[in-house]
Amino acid sequence: MENILLDIGGKELYFDLDALSEAVKIDSKETEEIIIPECENSEKKENVLQIDVAKYEMYRELVGTILTPSNEIIDEKMGMLGLNSLSIPFKLSFNTLLIKGILKEL
Repeated sequence: MENILLDIGGKELYFDLDALSEAVKIDSKETEEIIIPECENSEKKENVLQIDVAKYEMYRELVGTILTPSNEIIDEKMGMLGLNSLSIPFKLSFNTLLIKGILKEL
């Protein structure tokens, strides 16, 4: 499988979806306990996923910026130097996702 991975600036990168999921979760220590009315079949649901909407929307935009095709032609032989000619939104998104551990190198 290693021979079919694509290089981005001389590195093989991927999105860590587990890290993304953890990044948007609300810490259970910071929230009040949620009481859910019992369902018709009298089962109480305890596992409720709570997400920080602001973080979720921001990460969605960052990932969307990275995944949006660009009309810019980049010389892959230049490696990281070629990536420096990308747009500011792409650079900010790329750097943020890399620093936050959502975009990772293999």
